Amino acid sequence: MKNRLSDLNDHLFAQLERLSDEDLTAEQVEREVERAKAIAGVSSQIIGAAALQFKAAELVAQHGRGLVDLIPESLTGKSIEHRRAGRSMTEQEAERAEASARRAAREINEEREEWDRQEAMQ
Repeated sequence: MKNRLSDLNDHLFAQLERLSDEDLTAEQVEREVERAKAIAGVSSQIIGAAALQFKAAELVAQHGRGLVDLIPESLTGKSIEHRRAGRSMTEQEAERAEASARRAAREINEEREEWDRQEAMQ
Protein backbone atom coordinates (compact mmCIF):
# COMPACT_ATOMS: atom_id res chain seq x y z
CA MET A 1 0.00 0.00 0.00
CA LYS A 2 1.25 3.47 -0.88
CA ASN A 3 0.54 6.67 1.00
CA ARG A 4 -0.76 9.03 -1.65
CA LEU A 5 -4.30 10.30 -2.19
CA SER A 6 -4.30 8.70 -5.64
CA ASP A 7 -3.66 5.35 -3.95
CA LEU A 8 -6.57 5.99 -1.61
CA ASN A 9 -8.73 6.62 -4.66
CA ASP A 10 -7.63 3.27 -6.11
CA HIS A 11 -8.52 1.48 -2.87
CA LEU A 12 -11.95 3.10 -2.76
CA PHE A 13 -12.75 2.02 -6.31
CA ALA A 14 -11.45 -1.49 -5.62
CA GLN A 15 -13.79 -1.71 -2.63
CA LEU A 16 -16.67 -0.50 -4.77
CA GLU A 17 -15.91 -3.27 -7.26
CA ARG A 18 -15.90 -5.85 -4.46
CA LEU A 19 -19.28 -4.58 -3.26
CA SER A 20 -20.64 -4.83 -6.81
CA ASP A 21 -19.63 -8.47 -7.22
CA GLU A 22 -22.90 -10.31 -7.89
CA ASP A 23 -21.35 -13.70 -7.09
CA LEU A 24 -20.94 -12.93 -3.39
CA THR A 25 -23.01 -14.79 -0.85
CA ALA A 26 -25.08 -12.84 1.67
CA GLU A 27 -22.42 -13.54 4.30
CA GLN A 28 -19.64 -12.29 2.01
CA VAL A 29 -21.64 -9.16 1.18
CA GLU A 30 -22.08 -8.48 4.89
CA ARG A 31 -18.30 -8.79 5.44
CA GLU A 32 -17.59 -6.47 2.51
CA VAL A 33 -20.08 -3.91 3.81
CA GLU A 34 -18.34 -3.91 7.21
CA ARG A 35 -14.99 -3.63 5.47
CA ALA A 36 -16.30 -0.78 3.31
CA LYS A 37 -17.50 1.09 6.41
CA ALA A 38 -14.04 0.78 7.97
CA ILE A 39 -12.34 1.90 4.76
CA ALA A 40 -14.73 4.85 4.42
CA GLY A 41 -14.06 5.93 8.01
CA VAL A 42 -10.30 5.85 7.60
CA SER A 43 -10.60 7.52 4.20
CA SER A 44 -12.59 10.38 5.69
CA GLN A 45 -9.85 10.99 8.23
CA ILE A 46 -7.14 10.93 5.56
CA ILE A 47 -9.08 13.31 3.33
CA GLY A 48 -9.79 15.61 6.27
CA ALA A 49 -6.12 15.72 7.21
CA ALA A 50 -5.16 16.48 3.60
CA ALA A 51 -7.74 19.28 3.47
CA LEU A 52 -6.28 20.82 6.63
CA GLN A 53 -2.76 20.63 5.20
CA PHE A 54 -4.00 22.30 2.02
CA LYS A 55 -5.56 25.12 4.05
CA ALA A 56 -2.28 25.59 5.90
CA ALA A 57 -0.40 25.73 2.60
CA GLU A 58 -2.89 28.28 1.27
CA LEU A 59 -2.32 30.50 4.30
CA VAL A 60 1.42 30.39 3.83
CA ALA A 61 1.05 31.09 0.11
CA GLN A 62 -1.22 34.05 0.80
CA HIS A 63 0.55 35.59 3.76
CA GLY A 64 4.15 34.44 3.77
CA ARG A 65 6.32 31.87 5.48
CA GLY A 66 6.49 33.91 8.69
CA LEU A 67 2.97 32.79 9.57
CA VAL A 68 3.96 29.14 9.83
CA ASP A 69 4.59 29.66 13.56
CA LEU A 70 0.84 30.28 13.99
CA ILE A 71 -0.13 27.01 12.29
CA PRO A 72 0.27 23.70 14.15
CA GLU A 73 3.49 22.02 12.99
CA SER A 74 1.64 18.81 12.20
CA LEU A 75 -0.24 20.68 9.47
CA THR A 76 2.65 22.48 7.85
CA GLY A 77 5.06 19.65 7.19
CA LYS A 78 8.50 20.35 5.80
CA SER A 79 7.37 20.93 2.23
CA ILE A 80 5.55 24.25 2.61
CA GLU A 81 7.70 26.93 1.10
CA HIS A 82 6.85 30.47 0.16
CA ARG A 83 9.02 33.22 -1.14
CA ARG A 84 7.41 36.65 -1.16
CA ALA A 85 8.51 38.53 -4.23
CA GLY A 86 8.99 42.25 -4.30
CA ARG A 87 8.42 44.53 -1.32
CA SER A 88 8.01 43.46 2.27
CA MET A 89 4.68 43.80 4.07
CA THR A 90 3.65 47.02 5.74
CA GLU A 91 2.86 46.83 9.43
CA GLN A 92 -0.87 47.00 8.66
CA GLU A 93 -0.60 44.19 6.06
CA ALA A 94 1.35 42.08 8.54
CA GLU A 95 -1.32 42.61 11.22
CA ARG A 96 -4.09 41.65 8.77
CA ALA A 97 -2.15 38.58 7.65
CA GLU A 98 -1.55 37.52 11.24
CA ALA A 99 -5.24 37.98 12.13
CA SER A 100 -6.23 35.98 9.07
CA ALA A 101 -3.80 33.22 10.00
CA ARG A 102 -5.14 33.09 13.57
CA ARG A 103 -8.71 32.87 12.23
CA ALA A 104 -7.77 30.10 9.84
CA ALA A 105 -5.85 28.23 12.55
CA ARG A 106 -8.96 28.39 14.78
CA GLU A 107 -11.09 27.07 11.91
CA ILE A 108 -8.61 24.27 11.29
CA ASN A 109 -8.65 23.29 14.96
CA GLU A 110 -12.47 23.43 15.06
CA GLU A 111 -12.69 21.21 11.98
CA ARG A 112 -10.23 18.73 13.44
CA GLU A 113 -12.23 18.63 16.71
CA GLU A 114 -15.44 18.04 14.73
CA TRP A 115 -13.82 15.18 12.79
CA ASP A 116 -12.60 13.72 16.07
CA ARG A 117 -16.13 13.93 17.49
CA GLN A 118 -17.58 12.25 14.40
CA GLU A 119 -14.94 9.54 14.54
CA ALA A 120 -15.70 8.91 18.21
CA MET A 121 -19.40 8.47 17.37
CA GLN A 122 -18.69 5.82 14.69
